[in-house]
Amino acid sequence: MNTMNTVRIAVACAAALFAGLAFADTSSDPSQGAPSASQDVGGTPMTNSASGAPIGLTHAQVYQDLVRSTKSGERDRLNNDLYHGN
Repeated sequence: MNTMNTVRIAVACAAALFAGLAFADTSSDPSQGAPSASQDVGGTPMTNSASGAPIGLTHAQVYQDLVRSTKSGERDRLNNDLYHGN
């Protein structure tokens, strides 16, 4: 086979592959759009990280828990009963 014919066949195959990859990435319904993040995860907040470790609370959440436990008397009860003192 002639080397020029081989080069032409190789270029045609590469062009077909490139065109196929370019058109494969387009969606069939562009009006649909991407789903929101809440739809992806079922609309529930995550309780574990990707590695399975629990996600920590924010500073504001910890502070609100402290305020709530102080108002309800839970903090004083735990300090006296569980921790035996201050």
